[in-house]
Amino acid sequence: MENINLITLIGFFVGTVGTGLGGVLSCFIKTTDKKFLALLLRITGGIMLSIVAFDLLPEAYKLSGAWVAFIGLVFGIGLVVLMEKILPENNSNHFLRSGLLLGISIALHNLPEGLAVGSSFIAGNAIGQNLSIVLLLHNLPEGLAVATPLKISKVPNWKIILITILSGAPTGVGAFIGAYLGQISHSFVALCLAFAGGAMLYVTLDDILPNAKALHKGRASSLFIILGFILGLMIIYL
Repeated sequence: MENINLITLIGFFVGTVGTGLGGVLSCFIKTTDKKFLALLLRITGGIMLSIVAFDLLPEAYKLSGAWVAFIGLVFGIGLVVLMEKILPENNSNHFLRSGLLLGISIALHNLPEGLAVGSSFIAGNAIGQNLSIVLLLHNLPEGLAVATPLKISKVPNWKIILITILSGAPTGVGAFIGAYLGQISHSFVALCLAFAGGAMLYVTLDDILPNAKALHKGRASSLFIILGFILGLMIIYL
């Protein structure tokens, strides 16, 4: 498939529908059950940690080595720290900030995913189609991870769905670039992956999991982090 416009549309579909479905699922979450919300945050936090540890950073290392991965990781963390200074912080909107930061992180993550989709279709239709299906499923829990803290912060459902859709849109941009150029520099892709990994790692450890503990404490909560971690591994390797 060498129709760049069609490949770009597929990239946008994979990104926006995958994360958007996560936003739609969040509409059915009841914000009155703090224990359930805490467990859901811990599951999504575990998924994020698994994706960073076993997908983004290893792939960045494999493509361009340790130094590029390290530089991307540091700059990704630095971006989130900078964004924290820009976004307001108080008790009433702490979950809102967490959701927005995670949305930005996942948007950064989706750009190299789009590069992979675009370049895969240039390599062959079957490869591109298979990768698109995998990434569509892969994006659903990421959209839910963005949506959950926004839901807790009482953001209207339509805004949550819009934010999750927008966080998936860079997949289409990446698909266009990947299809247009055919092959992207390995160092560029690796830098994007590590950059997104650093941002997601910081948001998960600094915001998502501490906020989950503030909502509900207990052994079950810790077990759900492990469950999310395992689910993340299943998403990556399936």
